[in-house]
Amino acid sequence: MILSELQNKRIALWGMGREGKATLDFLRHAFPDQDFIIINRDPWDGIETYIPETELLDHLDQFDVVIKSPGISYYHDAVGKMLAHGITVTSATNIWFSLPKDGKVIAITGSNGKSTTSALTHHILKKLGHNAVLGGNIGTPLLSLPLDADYYVVELSSYQTCDLKIAPDIAVLLNLFPEHIQWHRSHENYYRDKSNLLRLGAPINIVNANEPRLADTKNKLTFNDRSKIHFENRIIYNGDMPVGGADKFPLLGDHNLENLCAALTILKALGMVITECLKASYSFQGLKHRLQVIGPIDARMYVNDSISTDPEATIAALKAFPQKDITVILGGEDRKQDYSALSTLIDDNDHVKAICVYETGPRIFEQLKTSLKYKAETLKAAVQLAREITPEGGYIVLSPASPSYDAFRDFEDRGDQFLEHAEKTD
Repeated sequence: MILSELQNKRIALWGMGREGKATLDFLRHAFPDQDFIIINRDPWDGIETYIPETELLDHLDQFDVVIKSPGISYYHDAVGKMLAHGITVTSATNIWFSLPKDGKVIAITGSNGKSTTSALTHHILKKLGHNAVLGGNIGTPLLSLPLDADYYVVELSSYQTCDLKIAPDIAVLLNLFPEHIQWHRSHENYYRDKSNLLRLGAPINIVNANEPRLADTKNKLTFNDRSKIHFENRIIYNGDMPVGGADKFPLLGDHNLENLCAALTILKALGMVITECLKASYSFQGLKHRLQVIGPIDARMYVNDSISTDPEATIAALKAFPQKDITVILGGEDRKQDYSALSTLIDDNDHVKAICVYETGPRIFEQLKTSLKYKAETLKAAVQLAREITPEGGYIVLSPASPSYDAFRDFEDRGDQFLEHAEKTD
């Protein structure tokens, strides 16, 4: 839906989180004489008409358009009833994509690595002197971004790609692992909604060559392909041609080298010189809560990898510390994920101990065959136990392989509390 189509419509904004508030600010500026309706779980104290979310279906005759926040599932029963009632349901993401922009839009999604790849791509563009902005699911809401940039690096979640209607200039899908089943209702829906970004007709679709579900993508460029940009033995290659070493790239783990290859593929598609881009990547410091290493504290290193909300991410995290004595803290909200591969990896490595906490803790504990497994009730207790059982020189790693919402506000809150406990040595 383009902005002009919203003029003189009865508009409701459903959900007043960070994006919802940014959308309201944008619409107030675009249509200063128009009134808006707020639908929200919590009371709204603004001047707009407020409808409690629980009463939403009683007021369908009051609006023509509903702008839904990403956290509200497209499969929510009320969405279907709105559509059947003739109401247009759209998103801030769709509105932003419809706005006229001179710069190129690079949209990046993926089950894991999308924030790092987005931030890295933006960092390199800025380092090379380009007017680039970063937003979307990371940092600034899209409707708060300036519209005079040369490049827009946009991170999109599956909640945002699900009903996206307009293609970016470059679409990127890094990988697909089963996630967010509560929002998407099934893994099949999740894969389809995530990969919708690739079906919009972008001139260039960049995908991981190791992802079989994306093999039939049209307008495809691949990374992690031996004939394209890939890495071997910490050397970046463009086909058979070495580009440079990755030893100066500061992020840990092969999965971050995959993210680097994705970013370099994007930049090559934009016409950048790959050797210059690789050098620019060396000053990228990464993002908090993603293999964030602090220490030594009491002769042990602490690793905050709270972002790891699925087993695949935790497997990648553990592989980033080969031959190190590791105590990994596992567990969180139970979304019925499969922990068998993670359990096998831990069982096969006698230098890895596991402490299991929260909802998924008992299930992971039962799957593990190793004798080096422990239970704790809280994150604080898990950190205290980890300090006792981890030898000096070892690594205490929070990489839960589970979402955080059973006990924390979000993964940032979980990671911040881990760091607080790590720094208390008494």
